[in-house]
Amino acid sequence: MEFTEAYKQSGSCCFSPNARYIAVVVDYQLVIRDTLSFKVVQLFSCLYKISYIEWALDSEYILRGFSKRPMVQAWSLSQPEWTCKIDEGPAGIAYARWSPNSRRILTTSEFQLRLTAWSLNTACVHFLAVGSYDQMLRVLNHLTWKTFAELMHLSTVRSLCCAAVVKEVDEPLHLDMSELCLPDEFLQGNSGLMSWSSDSQYICTRNDSMPTALWIWDIHHLELTAILVQKDPIRAAAWDPTCTRLVL
Repeated sequence: MEFTEAYKQSGSCCFSPNARYIAVVVDYQLVIRDTLSFKVVQLFSCLYKISYIEWALDSEYILRGFSKRPMVQAWSLSQPEWTCKIDEGPAGIAYARWSPNSRRILTTSEFQLRLTAWSLNTACVHFLAVGSYDQMLRVLNHLTWKTFAELMHLSTVRSLCCAAVVKEVDEPLHLDMSELCLPDEFLQGNSGLMSWSSDSQYICTRNDSMPTALWIWDIHHLELTAILVQKDPIRAAAWDPTCTRLVL
């Protein structure tokens, strides 16, 4: 095992998703180093103390949140003169994260009262998916915030459905909800699992009442495209940031 020389650090540090860079918080600066040479490739300064940082999945952008400030700021590694600042004012920002395509930032207000999607490209149109307790997945247009699609997690998938079914066990596909008894923690706000593909064409969902099934929806055609049925409950699912490949 080999070690580099020690570098100054006063806060968070994390590798980029492509493992090419490492971001380190040093006082009021964000230092980006190359992971092979450990030379500084970018240096971003700010006026406030940095509380957290997060890379975009394509490793092109990085954002940082500020302690006790209702704002986040993002930078581009290839265009260091470019910057994006989001200020939510009195609503505050409890947390911010990147969308799967790395071109939008999602911010959650204090007390989880509001979720806002910010686009780095104002000319594009994108969608927000919301899971509900009525077994429905609703997709909203960010320009009007109106529901334009409602996708139902049916308890029984019939033969007329065109979706591909991939089963870990060779049994008839019947997701029984007739004797469903939801635990208290589900009723208190457990909304299940949802994740967009990097190209925003697909979204995978897991309904908490059917934890062994992962549903994959095609947003371009507004239809169910596949169901993955596993032996055990699905704990997590993530899309490949470069193609429509999914890991469970």
